[in-house]
Amino acid sequence: MTLTKEFLVQEANNLMRGDEVKDLDINELYMAITVLQYVTDLCLNEIEARGELTFAPDGEVIVPYMSEHFVETILTRGFLV
Repeated sequence: MTLTKEFLVQEANNLMRGDEVKDLDINELYMAITVLQYVTDLCLNEIEARGELTFAPDGEVIVPYMSEHFVETILTRGFLV
C-alpha cells in the first residue's frame, strides 16, 4: 500500500489539530517534533521487536516509508532519489 500526498496532509492536520506548522510558535514546533520523534522511536522499536526491520547493504537501517511523496528538509536535501 502506498499512501498519497493527500492522505499524508490529512493525517498531519489531524495530528496537529488543524494548526498549520507555519502558524506555530517555536515552543510549539519543538513540542510537535519531540512528540512525533517519540512516536517514531516507539514504532521503530516495535518493528524491530517483530523482526521486520530491513537493512541497506552497508548495514544502515532502512526506515519504512509508505509514500512516493517526500518533504525535502535539511536532513534530506541532496539525498532523495
